[in-house]
Amino acid sequence: MRYMAAIVLAAALLSGCQGADKAGVNGSSSAPPTASPSIVSPTAVSATPSPSASSIEEEPLLYIEQLKTIGGGGQLVQVKSNIDIDQKSLEQALKNSLQTSDPETEFRYTLEWESPRFVQIRLHLDEGSVWSGTFNLDEAVTAEGRKYASTEQPYRNTVVIRAGDGEGSLLFQGVTSGTRRVVPAWNTGWIKSIQTRESVAPSYLFYGQEKHHLVHALTGEALEIPVFAQEKDAYGNDYGYHEMYSDRFYGDFTYMISGNKTLYRVDLKDFTRTKLLVFSKPVYGMSSSPDGKRIAVLTAHDEFIGPGADLTVLDQQGKILHSQQNAAFISHSDGFLFVYSLTWEDDSHLLLPVDRNEKNPLGQNRYNTGSGTSSVMQDERITDKLKQDLKAHERQPHNDLLLSGLMWSPDNRFAAFQSGTGTIQVYDTQERTFTFVSAGTLLGWMPDGTLAWADIKDHVYTF
Repeated sequence: MRYMAAIVLAAALLSGCQGADKAGVNGSSSAPPTASPSIVSPTAVSATPSPSASSIEEEPLLYIEQLKTIGGGGQLVQVKSNIDIDQKSLEQALKNSLQTSDPETEFRYTLEWESPRFVQIRLHLDEGSVWSGTFNLDEAVTAEGRKYASTEQPYRNTVVIRAGDGEGSLLFQGVTSGTRRVVPAWNTGWIKSIQTRESVAPSYLFYGQEKHHLVHALTGEALEIPVFAQEKDAYGNDYGYHEMYSDRFYGDFTYMISGNKTLYRVDLKDFTRTKLLVFSKPVYGMSSSPDGKRIAVLTAHDEFIGPGADLTVLDQQGKILHSQQNAAFISHSDGFLFVYSLTWEDDSHLLLPVDRNEKNPLGQNRYNTGSGTSSVMQDERITDKLKQDLKAHERQPHNDLLLSGLMWSPDNRFAAFQSGTGTIQVYDTQERTFTFVSAGTLLGWMPDGTLAWADIKDHVYTF
């Protein structure tokens, strides 16, 4: 029966594909040359159009699919509708909403109408450059004048385009000056911001399966860190790496958790390790103090991997100095082990993650390791005016996750954030305006007010 079900499913899929092909050919008024073979890239999409239903009863929907042509030749954005499209409105919507990461780079495209319900937007991009852009088709309407925009799904008609060689880059841009610097980097699933004693500017640790790379933000110099053999009886996790380094490096040493269970001190000259402690429960996160004399570790509170986390504070030799049960808590399904972000505010206070709510929109508690007391973290820069502007820009209700992810420029004028579209935006608190920066992974600000982000193709953790 299992094999018969698989055959029936395959036949149904094949029949659907053939039907879609015939509809595209029969409805084409002046079909362009056959496109090159393509690779589908994910994007925000509406429901698949249903041409059989009556256009009067149906909600107007755009089905958007992004493709990359094999062997070069640019990219394609295919737009299909369940109702005839007003062509001029779609073309104008694209022009009006187009934003690019580099205004000096020409954004060239051609529109190829296959039928009144199907258009191919053929992009002519320099794939050798690090470039991104976005546009939104909400202003497009049907031939009858009905809108494609949706208040319930504000991002469904948004398209994000990225060009590049796929090798990964670290980018720095002056928000007001427009200066831009690109540093070669590595594709990775995890980038961690690292503080060092040598510089006020951060470095960025690009995790790898065979090697890690610590890149200095200002100089671009990289330290290559070998990956150690996986710990025996290591705990599995959902972020893909069996090593977890501290958020601070101290010249010739740092700290590292291996296999989500064993704490080591790592010599950064010869990369030898000194074992400090083996934890009896899976480790969720770790951080070391500015002076390097204390290490804070969060471990599972329950026997299973759940939302509660216990805090343990140790000295340089691995001796336990302080512990607190249920010091951190992040709601999630049981069994999923991912990184809990925590950091030392100074040599005595920790910032611990907790669930976000109306009284704690940042989702952080300041914990005093001496007294064992905690207080809710607040940010006076998050004003009612800022909340109103973000709500209008994102076209979504109040969002604590967005507020907690704001990154402020050194002068507190600009707030950078990762939009719901996946793009990086900057909010100007004086002008109350939003600027598209790029598609990518937001990393933070440099001391001189330069914004840093990574152009990495896949989803990246930045705990």
